[in-house]
Amino acid sequence: MAGNELQYGLIGLGAALVLGLFAYNAWQDRRARKHAEEAFRSTHRDVLLEEQQAEAVPPAPGGRMEPRMTADEVAEQRSEQRGEQQAAPVARNTAAGPNPASRSARAQEPGIEWDMQAIDCAIAIEAPAGISAPALFNAQQTLLAGVQKPLRWFGWDDSNNAWEQLGATTPGSFNRICASLQLADRRGVVSEHELDRFFDQLQRLCDQFLAVPRMPSKAQVMSRAMELDRFCAEVDVQIAVNIIAGEQVFAGTKIRGVSEAAGLQLHGDGTYQARDDAGRVLYALSNQEAALFSAEQLRHLHTHGLTLTVDVPRAAAPVMAFDHMVAFGEHLADALGGVLVDDNRNPLTDRSIGLIRSQASQFEQFMERQNIPSGSDVALRLFS
Repeated sequence: MAGNELQYGLIGLGAALVLGLFAYNAWQDRRARKHAEEAFRSTHRDVLLEEQQAEAVPPAPGGRMEPRMTADEVAEQRSEQRGEQQAAPVARNTAAGPNPASRSARAQEPGIEWDMQAIDCAIAIEAPAGISAPALFNAQQTLLAGVQKPLRWFGWDDSNNAWEQLGATTPGSFNRICASLQLADRRGVVSEHELDRFFDQLQRLCDQFLAVPRMPSKAQVMSRAMELDRFCAEVDVQIAVNIIAGEQVFAGTKIRGVSEAAGLQLHGDGTYQARDDAGRVLYALSNQEAALFSAEQLRHLHTHGLTLTVDVPRAAAPVMAFDHMVAFGEHLADALGGVLVDDNRNPLTDRSIGLIRSQASQFEQFMERQNIPSGSDVALRLFS
């Protein structure tokens, strides 16, 4: 028994020595790491680490919260800034040379004119080798002969930084071109068949000149065309008043004398037209009967009625045009011995004139809100 107790004692002593050795080694390892950390510790602030660990700013009263970047976004932004600094050219004295900003502006994509964006399908075309304007115009007359809607061509003029409309006699060649197809007019909206033909033939034309067109989605173009057609239907209004004869018909010579004295001019379409100082049509005077006004016809013309008309979408200021038209209509009726009436042949009263004027104002404001003001160049093309 004594021998066994001695044996167990030695085993216990050996185990205690081993555990003590492991504990001593662990303590030495911790002490060494502590000394190393103290030796290499930096007293400078780590800005990146602080940005990553910063707490989010709580929303201010009212629910507003300023946006903050994550740590990954901060690193990405700084990487981009380093790349921009490396790619940026060295600053030089440009007093005797071109401005670098002008070269940058030249490299930017030229914007499409507003009227082309509003009512056209405008397709930008890149032609690295350049295209002669007369050659392009002659080729498109053959390939796009079946397109019924108005089609215009433009070339980017680098010297003027503007689009120049191209024709058969336009000199020079262009690297940037725009084909602009009008989507709607008073004849109606472009058809899907016509749009398909335009896209297909335009691609053939570009292939012929080694040019690259940026084709939009046909479905989106057609959807925009239908919206434009609905807009046209809502505002394509003409406001008319009439002057009807009493016991005596109106003589053409008298009509000409009063009209021309008031500043109206005889137009090629057989009407007298009143225009503003800019030459834009305010209203027109026409014959209710079949005969058109002409210098020869007016010498022996007799008619039972006349019509005064304001073409609302084409008038620069429909309300003002209506006021001028009513004033002239009253003057003309007095001079001819007639009566100023509406389309139902009811005499115009102050109340009915006010109602019509209010309607004209509503149409004018609606077109303004749609960014196609009445009488503007865009409206004149759209309602042609």
